Amino acid sequence: MRGLFRAVVTLCFLYCTTFTYAQIDISDFRLSGSATKISDQCIRLVPDFQYTSGSAWYKRPIDLNYPFEMEICLMLGEKDDDGADGIVFVFYPQIQNTGFWGEGMGFAGLRPSLGIEFDTYMNYHLDDPAEDHLAVMTNGYINHYFSGQIDPVLLGNVEDGGRHRLKIFWYPEDQNLEVYLDGDLQVSFQKDIINEVFQGNPTVFWGVTAATGRLSNNHEICLKKLIFSEAKMEKDDTATKGQDQK
Repeated sequence: MRGLFRAVVTLCFLYCTTFTYAQIDISDFRLSGSATKISDQCIRLVPDFQYTSGSAWYKRPIDLNYPFEMEICLMLGEKDDDGADGIVFVFYPQIQNTGFWGEGMGFAGLRPSLGIEFDTYMNYHLDDPAEDHLAVMTNGYINHYFSGQIDPVLLGNVEDGGRHRLKIFWYPEDQNLEVYLDGDLQVSFQKDIINEVFQGNPTVFWGVTAATGRLSNNHEICLKKLIFSEAKMEKDDTATKGQDQK
């Protein structure tokens, strides 16, 4: 089934810059909290300011019965030792503003959910490693001991002020989720996500969340390439009312 997409939405960009070959409409995303549009395809989720959170959610749901490919660029700030907290790529059955701030990175408390976190601060009580790391988490739990679906993957320092290219692929026929960062495969995660995480529901929204606490950093994303199958929506869906499927 790889390469077969139904009702495909594709938004393509060549580089992690403001130069594009195709135009994206940020109005397709619901921005919450501190999230603001900074260019035609880039969003600042949180500024370098204490105790704030922000999120960007695609307004229409996707169908996990079909494969997807998503590519965005992450910018996690330029402060290393005194920067925090990170960004989470989230799948959730409804559009949600954000979860808890600080160490929750806007993901904590969302249930049922699947999150791919990029954590830039070591919280000892959450069993965090010392380095910036990537992890796959479920159901809004951010403690690696209780929720981590895989051991955290060490990334070195990603708070370098640069944009890091993130690619996420979902292959439902293999029940496999692949996560690449800067061209390197970081995670190959195999799980029946529909049944074991979303209780048989293949229809989810996706978004990106971030937060700061006592320490802070700029957190930004630039949308690069999105290919997925949109799910049909009920006309009275209050979370997406008025946003008909294209």
